[in-house]
Amino acid sequence: MPVNVLAKDVDAQSQLNQQQAQGFNTILERVNSETPGLFFVDEPGAIGKTFLYRVLLAKVRSKVMIALATATSGVATTILPRGCTTHSRFGIPLQANETTMTNMSKQGGGAQLIRQAKFII
Repeated sequence: MPVNVLAKDVDAQSQLNQQQAQGFNTILERVNSETPGLFFVDEPGAIGKTFLYRVLLAKVRSKVMIALATATSGVATTILPRGCTTHSRFGIPLQANETTMTNMSKQGGGAQLIRQAKFII
């Protein structure tokens, strides 16, 4: 399932500030080496997290790798290319408790897509 990547998002790599570029390079190094990793980007609002996410998504997708964009609210998903809510992507029920399980089939298309993903936001 190829995804159209906007050239402006790929070209935006040159506009990253020093902190963004450091995060970009660290994360992309893990993606390219297929080494699992977990990163927490913690900055105040309006600092450029979404910009960094867009550049990362574009870079990974431009290499014909699967990159999934998720967010906790529907509003947040609208600013990420091909974004969807975390609940939707991972089959998490909206009303969850300690016994809640995903409603995603292990053999379904959604699970297969997640297994193939090289990068998930």
